[in-house]
Amino acid sequence: MSNPTVAAVVAKDLAGYGARRCFGLLGTANFKISHELVESGVELISARHEGNAAAMADAYAKATGELTLVSVHSGPGLTNALTGIAEAAKSRTPLVVLAGDVPNGAVKNNFYVEQAEMVRAVGAVSERLHTVGSAREDALRAVTRALRDRQTVVLSMPLDVQHASLASNLPPLELPPAPGRLHPDPHAVTRLADALLRAQRPLILGGRGAVISDAERDLVALADATGALLATSVCGHGLFSGNPWSVGISGGFSSPVADELISESDFILAFGASLTQWTTKKGKLIAPGAVVAQVDIDMPKLGYQMPVQIAVHADAKATAEALLANVSKRAPSGGGQGGGGRRNNAMRERIRAGDNHHFPRPDESTDRFIDPRTLSKAVDAILPTDRVVASDSGHFCGWVPRYLRVPNARASCLSHSFQSVGLGLPSTIGLALANPGKLAVLGVGDGGFLMSMADMETAVRLGLRMCVLVYNDACYAAEVHYFGRQGLSTDIVKFPATDFAAIARGYGARGVTVRTLADLGPVKAWVGEGCPGVLVIDGKINPNLEADWHAEHFPN
Repeated sequence: MSNPTVAAVVAKDLAGYGARRCFGLLGTANFKISHELVESGVELISARHEGNAAAMADAYAKATGELTLVSVHSGPGLTNALTGIAEAAKSRTPLVVLAGDVPNGAVKNNFYVEQAEMVRAVGAVSERLHTVGSAREDALRAVTRALRDRQTVVLSMPLDVQHASLASNLPPLELPPAPGRLHPDPHAVTRLADALLRAQRPLILGGRGAVISDAERDLVALADATGALLATSVCGHGLFSGNPWSVGISGGFSSPVADELISESDFILAFGASLTQWTTKKGKLIAPGAVVAQVDIDMPKLGYQMPVQIAVHADAKATAEALLANVSKRAPSGGGQGGGGRRNNAMRERIRAGDNHHFPRPDESTDRFIDPRTLSKAVDAILPTDRVVASDSGHFCGWVPRYLRVPNARASCLSHSFQSVGLGLPSTIGLALANPGKLAVLGVGDGGFLMSMADMETAVRLGLRMCVLVYNDACYAAEVHYFGRQGLSTDIVKFPATDFAAIARGYGARGVTVRTLADLGPVKAWVGEGCPGVLVIDGKINPNLEADWHAEHFPN
């Protein structure tokens, strides 16, 4: 028998490193590597657009932590995938994109592009199968950089290398062992403990790094020991879910009470949160004189978005454990609780009354359009609580984390790192595959849904249980509100009405049009059936209502 091809050997290696799923769209340059992955036991999820394939993989990798693959054709296959790759790269998602490439030297080929320059431009890491002899080590390096450095890696795979023969008796290659947790310097822990015990109104803020580190339990214990309140960044949404001392998201999508209590805090301790302008409302949530401390394993993030008084280069969980031990020795009865004093029945009720579900807001529904806040809260109440929730980007996007609750941080996927419209549907598909059997919920605007809805076919084909809530105002609302406030005509970003319920039925899904709360009857009936298949809710929302967070973040 002849020796196997490089593609076959590399595919077997990738399966051996732990890859279970590959998301892709096949062409001539990636067909054989994809075929060999399937032969090696890797499930291929076929998408209808390469950008969607990359976004599916991004959400799946975030939810599972597995080695996750994307397979794309050369030329337009890779260019189509770039937006999804950029989202993953900005999110520091461990992902390996297998990019078919033209044979070495084939610069006259129509599919020829400088892949390395292209992917580096959007923040991804470029690797390549350089030669037949180096191919296995090249692939291993790509996987190592993805998993160990938390990078999105694009592995260029020239066809002449892929199709060449390779000896079949080569020894197996192994991933280098994962590094242990990065522990904080003891002096830094003492500084944090000093500041925490001095604080009268401390607040602990958890971000995506705290989720990845599995630090939630330790952060809750630290907060309980010191009387601190809890909050999250938008990327940490779902941390501390159900905790009575959590004020929820800090920043643009925060509740009224979160704005008040965060801005009243005299010490903010961020774990795995970048403290961006979104999280701090451009610094307005940081009180004058408040001490800000930041803990992160990524050194360049420390103090990058805003000045911090204490910066700790360490893992979130390891730091929380060390800090709790230090505080407990020095104040075994909870000295911070005595000093802080914010945890009492009055505060518990204040947090509840001021959250997004209980704070009174006017209902700006009409007989033709429903208030998106009213719609969101109603859908949240109807759908099962055991769910995973994803969101597209766009003007509407704050209503999803505000009103569609999640049971934990792993159940949330907000594809906002690149702020690209159109990634919500594929993200939901990836999130659903990572959580088999659970109901997957998507909040999406009409523009983003139209941009990505080719993969409605994929959701139906895969038999997913999914509810798609379309915030349909028949326009690009961010531009309508922003430029409308400046007195400019916005007719060029307004469009005829689209019947998403009818389109959903064309894909084999169910669809319902909602203009009033009375129209939600079919949604309740679907839930009563166990939420089978895909349901699209075409929510005809009030186009005149500008989200408060949008008006605040994008003033004239």
